Amino acid sequence: MEINELVSIGITTKNRWHDLENTLRKIQIFNLNKIAILIFDDGSDTPCSIDFSKYSLNIKHRRFEKSQGLITRRNQLVQEIKTKYYLSFDDDSFPAKGSLEKAVEFAESQENLLCLGFPIYNPVIQKYESKSLDSKPYQVRFFIGCGHLLHCENFFKIGGYRDELIHQGEEMDLAARGFQKGLYCYHFPGFQIHHTASNQGRNFFRMDYYGSRNNVLWNDWYLPENLTLVKQTRNLISRILLSLKVKRLGPLQGELAGFQDISKYKDKRKPMSLEIYHQWQKLLEK
Repeated sequence: MEINELVSIGITTKNRWHDLENTLRKIQIFNLNKIAILIFDDGSDTPCSIDFSKYSLNIKHRRFEKSQGLITRRNQLVQEIKTKYYLSFDDDSFPAKGSLEKAVEFAESQENLLCLGFPIYNPVIQKYESKSLDSKPYQVRFFIGCGHLLHCENFFKIGGYRDELIHQGEEMDLAARGFQKGLYCYHFPGFQIHHTASNQGRNFFRMDYYGSRNNVLWNDWYLPENLTLVKQTRNLISRILLSLKVKRLGPLQGELAGFQDISKYKDKRKPMSLEIYHQWQKLLEK
């Protein structure tokens, strides 16, 4: 089967046309011309400045009038994709080297695959965000959102991303639910992603706030009950120290919001057994 029959590319974006244009240029250079590319614009305030027709790519662009967040848009992307796999890129991430074909070949060999993550390198700061620790694929706890290959059917089996998280942490939440049902994430070293991590359009308070809030919820939903109190207490202390260090209130406010939201989302609580949690902890992070 041809690669374009197995894989579609999905990109969510908002107000970052320069980043998106650079990503499309890099995808074309990487010669992924036959693969369908779906671009969902989450209610950008500025009109699209890109002439998509100048690229020899199979692009479908859709703009939503109202912003609902990237978690919601990624769920909608997977619903619209007709292929077995969804290759997800941020609007500022793109393939840099290696073989997508070999990545898909490995994915096809795994009956229990939820997601395939890749080495991710930031050329701006010249640092890996996710570095391969072996030359062969290996199992990991979760994946990084800016570049990964998702098994669409298994994604829907476990309910997709949770809109309740709003922003950040959706990958680790999805991976935990998958792990409990015998669906696993792997790191594939042979396909590298570059992530330029532009600060344009990024709201650091929002990232601090939801990163902290969603971590509290994750602990409540998945930690074995006898570990929850200790872990939540340690996290609270670490967020207080982080707020003092960075001189931003977002981490602490998000932590407090997480505790307030616990009762609202108690129906999501599916704690791991101690045995399953220890298996999870033994895995490499990403």
